[in-house]
Parts: sequence; structure tokens; C-alpha cells
Amino acid sequence: MKLSEATHTLRAAGIDSASHDARIIFSELGGISIAATVGTDPESSAPSVIDAIERRAKREPLQYIIGRVDFYREKYTVSPDCLIPRQDTELLVDFAVKNLPRGARLADLCTGSGCIAISVLCNTTDTTAVCADISAGAIKIATKNSEENGVADRAAFVRCDVLGEALDGEFFAVISNPPYVTERAYSALAPEIYFEPREAFVGGGEDGTEFYERITELYHGKIAPRGFIAYEIGYDQADALKKIAQKYAMSCEILKDFSGLDRVAILRN
Repeated sequence: MKLSEATHTLRAAGIDSASHDARIIFSELGGISIAATVGTDPESSAPSVIDAIERRAKREPLQYIIGRVDFYREKYTVSPDCLIPRQDTELLVDFAVKNLPRGARLADLCTGSGCIAISVLCNTTDTTAVCADISAGAIKIATKNSEENGVADRAAFVRCDVLGEALDGEFFAVISNPPYVTERAYSALAPEIYFEPREAFVGGGEDGTEFYERITELYHGKIAPRGFIAYEIGYDQADALKKIAQKYAMSCEILKDFSGLDRVAILRN
């Protein structure tokens, strides 16, 4: 299969990033450097390349096909057991990196691939994290990622329902990118989304704020002085987060992403 043929196949499947995705597949699975795809039309007969193009044409996410993704300053293994780390979430990580004191203890709830906690640990000093998720598959992937990124000795992984009881102890920060998409919004998302675990997307309640409400209830009294709860939120959920914060006598600061959309809520006692 030539690169041009692969690109045409992906474009015919409705993939806007067809040229980019085809080049990544040829590079990662075909052993052809990205530089060698510029201005040329290389060919690969590798079964892994052909299979990958077929999978991508069915709208399977490129990250699952390749098996890893860059996030913040680290690399992560991913599988359909966990949500694919996204650039939007880097804002949440960056806030934590810049605001955690040395030696801080944090909780990462709905950890998924572990990317939030692990990137925070990789970029802070002497910090530790307890990471929780209801999915056994996600916990396995997150544990592997902590080992691959060299922070396994500073991270503990717990399989549990974060809507149940709170984790033991006090935390300087509780960080979470929980399910927050409404049922209605979920049904209108791109086809690639449906390869990812549904339970990692859809939040409870009409406005998708069930996790924010419950986590705040459980942890507002377990935050150390000057500490915080930090959530990734949907672009239309800032007002709901302010109401939840007010209910538990907390302040609420909203941070915008690079597109100017509300993306992170910071709650403090």
C-alpha cells in the first residue's frame, strides 16, 4: 500500500486528519521516518500498516492503534480500557504542577490512564499520589504508565467507586477529570469517541455534574490548608460548579483553555 492510497482511504472514511494519520501509521508501524514521507510516496506491505489503515478507516482512534500518546511532557500507553489523554486536560495538570508545594499528597479520582497524577508527579518534587478508578483495566494501564514514567514508588492505585466513600487521609489537592458529558451531548459526538469507555464520558444527572457534587461533598473537609480541589469541566458547567462550591462554603475560580472556553474549576476552602 502506498502512502497516497492510505491517505485516500482515510479521507474517504471522513477523516479530516487523513494525511497526518497515514504518515504516523507508516512511521510508527512501517519503520518509515516522517521526513521520508515529505514530497514522496513511500510504500509499505507490512501487515501491521495495512491493518492499522483498515482500523483507522473504521474510525478507531489513532492513539489506540499506535498504543500510546504524548501528554504534557510524558508518554502514555493507552488502550480501550481508558480514556485517551487530551490536550485540554494539560491545563489541569499545569495548574497542579505550579501550585503544589514540595512533598504534597494528592488524590487523582477517575484516574483512567493515570496521566494527570503521573505527569504531576513527574514535574514536582517529593509529591505522592493516590489514584482511584472503578475500572480494573484502567488501574492496570495506569500502574504500567507509572512504571514506564519512573514514578511507581510515589503512586498508589486503588480500584473503587469514587462516588462511594472518600479515600483515607488528608490531601493537599484532589484532582479529577470525571465523567461530565450529558447523555444528549454524548449521542452527538464524533465516531471515534464510541471506541472509548462510555463510563469515562457520561456524567450523572441532567447536567452531568453528579461526580463534581459527590466528590466535593466527600473531600471538602479533607483538603489541607491552602489546598484545593481541581476539576476539568465542560465549557457550559462553570455556573453549576460555582453553585456546588457555594453549597460547601468553598470559593470557585474558573480557568479558560487556549480556545477561551471554561475548562478547569479550582475550589478552595
